[in-house]
Amino acid sequence: MACLDSSSESRIIWKWKSNAHPWSNVEPDTWEQYSDIENCIIENAHKNNQSQVELDHCLIDFNNQIQINKHNLNKRRPIKRESLLMSDKHIREQRFTMEQPKLDYKSLNKTDPFRSFVQNAGFRLHSDDSIDSELIEKAACGIEAEGTKLNKTLEAQSIANELRHMKHKSKNEILECCVKLYTAESFLYKLINKIMREADMCKGMLLREEDREYGKTLGPFCGLLEKYLCDSPKQHDITVYRCATLTNEMVNDYKQNIGRDVWWDAFTSTTKNKHKAFEFGGNTLFVIFIPGGLAHSGVDISSLSVYPSEEEILLQSAITVFIKKVEYHPNINKHIINLEVYSS
Repeated sequence: MACLDSSSESRIIWKWKSNAHPWSNVEPDTWEQYSDIENCIIENAHKNNQSQVELDHCLIDFNNQIQINKHNLNKRRPIKRESLLMSDKHIREQRFTMEQPKLDYKSLNKTDPFRSFVQNAGFRLHSDDSIDSELIEKAACGIEAEGTKLNKTLEAQSIANELRHMKHKSKNEILECCVKLYTAESFLYKLINKIMREADMCKGMLLREEDREYGKTLGPFCGLLEKYLCDSPKQHDITVYRCATLTNEMVNDYKQNIGRDVWWDAFTSTTKNKHKAFEFGGNTLFVIFIPGGLAHSGVDISSLSVYPSEEEILLQSAITVFIKKVEYHPNINKHIINLEVYSS
């Protein structure tokens, strides 16, 4: 998608007025961006001089510059089109926030050598494996199936079609497209990481029926993304950051498990940007050191990201981190949990 290109100095952004009373002249204006994929759908329709375009939850009326609720045509909100400098982008805090920071039996007991979701789903690609049109089609169809369940049918179709356009491209181009789609703001990366964290796996099997279904639908895309990370140069001797909001009980769990390994099932987004990381909300900052010499660690994907200023280092799935230290820093009102990526 040309509208996801981060190489230009600016990018077109569409926004909708999110006020409780969008036509009020009293309330201060508040505006929210459409998701990156929705933004592409809108901008492409605008460039093609369409009078309107359909999104999953609304219609965009270009002539009147409004969005119309598809379930109640009387609910309408103003929209606007802006040009945003790439240098103006902020880090998406939600992307770099630990969703489930609680230590549990699963994260502390890595007893199964085949616990990777991608492996259990049967879509781990080896170094000499080719990427054929059938695998791309499986990935595209799977994204469409899961998007439909979330009432994101049109957004999912747009992502899937972008993948389908790569069928006759080189392996590198295909994998780089997967990374770019994963970095875009959409339902896709959130769903992938949720199901990878929560999947119940044992002895090379996905135990629950819903996990096996996710393996069929999202396994192909996850396999392609993991393939890129496996084949790419790894970061070494670098510190990256991720935030969370922890209860006192959770903080104490980390303190009591200093010196232990923790297993992270999902892909994990971290940033090299220390200054921005310390501005994150939440009461806890994970400071993660990646040493050299590891075959399984993190990859700098900022050059492919829709948001290059996030300086994202994406940690591979099924990675082990070692709890080194837990301290409270009153000057920033945060707990700092020092971790180190560990070769297991």
